[in-house]
Amino acid sequence: MNRIGTARALSLACYLGMIAFGMAWAIRLGELPRNQVSITLLVLVAPLLIPLRGILHGRNRAMIWGSLAALIPLLHGGTIGWSADWPARGWGWLEFGLAVVYIVTSSYFIRWRVLTPQ
Repeated sequence: MNRIGTARALSLACYLGMIAFGMAWAIRLGELPRNQVSITLLVLVAPLLIPLRGILHGRNRAMIWGSLAALIPLLHGGTIGWSADWPARGWGWLEFGLAVVYIVTSSYFIRWRVLTPQ
């Protein structure tokens, strides 16, 4: 697999991981009250679902919009990782790491695909 394919696979895995983590956080990991689960899902997961179809197809604009949507998990994970107690702190840093890796790998994917001669 070349570097473009590796960057796409890694960015896709991290993006799907952010979606799965947002759902897991809202339902089980975050220890939220029952009446806050739906609003947490709307805030953490819904923005990630908007560009999902284009990301699955590897479209440049969708990858860029996905990077913008990934800023929400980046901020949420960084805040939880910095301020919470264990084990929530570890989960926060995991979410932060998924968002950072997605943003970096999707940027390289777009750059390498645009600059590579056909």
